[in-house]
Amino acid sequence: MLNLWLGPIVGGLSHRRAHLWGKADGPGVLHAWLGQEPFLVDARLAGQSLPLKAENGYAGVAPISGLFPDTSYYYALTLDSQPPDPIDGPYPEFSTFPLPGQPRPFSFAFGSCFRPINENSGKIFRELEQRRKLDELRFILMIGDQIYADDYNHNGLNSVACNLDEYRQVYQHVWSNQPLRELLKNLPAFMILDDHEVDDDWTWADADRHRAQIPIWNRVLRWLRRRAPLEWKIPQQRVQDALQAYWEHQGMHAPPLELPLGLDEGDQYVLDPADPGSLAYTFTFGAAAFFVMDSRTMRVKSRGKQCVLGEEQWLALEGWLLAVKDDYPLKFLVSSGAVLFQMWVDLARDRWSGFPQERQRLLHFLAANEIEGVHILCGDLHSTHAILAELNGPQGRALPLWEFCSSPFEQKSNWLARHTYVPVSGGLIRSQKNYFTIAENNFGIVRVDFSESGKPQVGFEVYGESGERLAQIQEREGFLPIT
Repeated sequence: MLNLWLGPIVGGLSHRRAHLWGKADGPGVLHAWLGQEPFLVDARLAGQSLPLKAENGYAGVAPISGLFPDTSYYYALTLDSQPPDPIDGPYPEFSTFPLPGQPRPFSFAFGSCFRPINENSGKIFRELEQRRKLDELRFILMIGDQIYADDYNHNGLNSVACNLDEYRQVYQHVWSNQPLRELLKNLPAFMILDDHEVDDDWTWADADRHRAQIPIWNRVLRWLRRRAPLEWKIPQQRVQDALQAYWEHQGMHAPPLELPLGLDEGDQYVLDPADPGSLAYTFTFGAAAFFVMDSRTMRVKSRGKQCVLGEEQWLALEGWLLAVKDDYPLKFLVSSGAVLFQMWVDLARDRWSGFPQERQRLLHFLAANEIEGVHILCGDLHSTHAILAELNGPQGRALPLWEFCSSPFEQKSNWLARHTYVPVSGGLIRSQKNYFTIAENNFGIVRVDFSESGKPQVGFEVYGESGERLAQIQEREGFLPIT
């Protein structure tokens, strides 16, 4: 009898569509059942997946279309064609988004960096589940390091993942965490990778994406600890295997990609030097527009080239910013790494501060085109913060730019962050203030409302693993923060 090893996860959600994801222990087909009764006595077959194959690790998506905006649905994801039994209810639930452009208040969660260390891990997700119920959270953004494939002490392998089967095993080990599974049944998820889905601080060493690299201290440390030679090298095939595992578990249920990467006959990314694709995607919730950046698959760090996004993704991002400038008062840029938070002690230089020309390009584009209502959401730092910068717009006009960071869900905290933070300097930024930096396990919640004049009001709250509120900041009309 087939079993659902992982899932279900609700992904790719919009006002009309949903992607129900699951991973089985063998070949089969996923069946998506929908209804509006908690026990699914009114269940109907709303969609089914393509056959689950070994080539994709028996993972698949049952796409559902033709849904109604702002509507709640109960659902079941099964591996057979029999309707779900009401006796197994109540079933999980999701709600579709409002029509694009409509100003609707809403709240969502975000965070990054989950590394379970024992059977008691996942406490933060239990608290997030409680907050989901209290605040009617609409979705969660998981912005990187959903696994730590390179952490051989905690990834379930006792070695660095070096091939496709091992990357799949790490996902199975981490995503089997029961509090995480319970949360994602009812809280739709949007995901993007950071470095640890492949290896720590990895980049391409050449623009043609033939040679990848990890920092020299990682290589030396693994050599000193007598790790196998495969663990301190990162050939192109290992990157392809890691990205294949990413596709199976995270990318498959995302919204349609802006510039899909090319796949070969085995559904593996080919990483052709001429392929301009990326894993970036966009979505909207009412009057808020989101661009989820892929800051990894085109990242190059070499003597001749330093880039984060790649030229085609830059063009897609800049075109998107101009397209949503006037129609969506709120724009969220989702980046796995911080843009405005930089540290004077930062050997890895793995965030945007390590690519100053790339950061300058983003800030200059926002300022030159007077794009307002922009909020950057990021993770990775193992600490959380809220930064307000004022960009110098045309004719000296001040343009507010916020950055909210939530990290980690469960990892070692970066207690040095608050002591080594320095603002971004340069003529583009008139002023910058960091309102708080917190170094402990946490998740962030963003709350969106609209004033009587129709201007968006955005609040950011941070909660710890015992459910206590650690910090908050609230924009009022005119972007005046209160803490």
